[in-house]
Amino acid sequence: MLPVDQGSFVGQGKQHFIFSGVADYQSTSIGKDITRSFFYGGFIDNEMKQLSSDRHDEINRFGLEMNAEFEYRNERLGLFKDSLIGLIVKGGIYNFSSMIYSKDIFDLAFFGNEMFIGDTANLAGSEFSSVTFQKLGFGLIDKRTRSSLAFNFVGLNNYVQGVFGDSYVYQNQELDSMAVELCGSAERALRNGYFKGLGLALDIDYRFKMKKNKDDHIHFQLLARNFGFAVMKGEKYNSNNSFNYSSYQIDDLINAETIFNDSDELISELSDSSGTRNSIILLPAMFQFSKLIDPMSSKKIQGFFGFRTFLNKAYIPMLFGGLDFRAASWYRIGAQLSYGGFSQLRWGMYSALCFKKIELGIASENLFSKTGESIVIKLSCVF
Repeated sequence: MLPVDQGSFVGQGKQHFIFSGVADYQSTSIGKDITRSFFYGGFIDNEMKQLSSDRHDEINRFGLEMNAEFEYRNERLGLFKDSLIGLIVKGGIYNFSSMIYSKDIFDLAFFGNEMFIGDTANLAGSEFSSVTFQKLGFGLIDKRTRSSLAFNFVGLNNYVQGVFGDSYVYQNQELDSMAVELCGSAERALRNGYFKGLGLALDIDYRFKMKKNKDDHIHFQLLARNFGFAVMKGEKYNSNNSFNYSSYQIDDLINAETIFNDSDELISELSDSSGTRNSIILLPAMFQFSKLIDPMSSKKIQGFFGFRTFLNKAYIPMLFGGLDFRAASWYRIGAQLSYGGFSQLRWGMYSALCFKKIELGIASENLFSKTGESIVIKLSCVF
């Protein structure tokens, strides 16, 4: 969490290039040793699985955010008579994935039927979604306040979403039969090209200040990113079925390579109706309100705080706050606490180098957590 400042390049009236990148996954319960094994490869042993299982409550959350974004600002160009309006060109690629899931889903996925002999695994209330998209935008910036507005064209790369209703898996005591009740729906973008859909999105960065005393002001930012939609041709699946398997059928199912090697075949087996349609999906827009750091202040230590939320069911509105320390005119360091999001209490640190024409920052919003990791980088230069 790099606290946004009011801009070290304020008033220079030049051109700026800003690059930022985020890689962040959070969970209330799944250990990062398991998540790392999926990302980088590795072995998941019983101890890792058991430790994660013990952390689970009845309802759990997991989320992944990855993006890379560039922004070009031209403040030398005067678009109107007063020359106080500059130009913005921006673009990026984004992935946002989330899950709300029951403890039984985790145990069933990692332990199989071992924990449910003569018992029922409850899947009800679980949801998942994942969206990947790119954008290219153009906008205007107010040179005095640093507020900006940008309109973006969106290309949807991938989309999948699903929800479980009253669903469960029952394994009898003798291990010779299994009953599955599956009630739910899912939708995915059809794979018929690089872009599966097109849309529009709005980026708003509104900044204002409040007078603290005669010579000092407090700066605030209200940020909305990727507030928009995409239109895609998707395939919708619905299921309200009961399945019963004998021991022979279970063995046949496990060894049925045509099902597990072909996801389309598996979906057809589980759904009782499907169809294609044109759908409008909302992008996972991010909204954030925060107090900004004033780089021109003579204070060595400044505080910042705010809240962040996404248009996503699994994401709990997050509160954050921290302290920024100006160790030198060219170096800042800070730390913060946050609560919410896809996890609970997290803390992180950041470090920033601030020179005349270039600024570089690196941060982690999640240090020493057993259930998540993050890295944030930001590079700004003026020319």
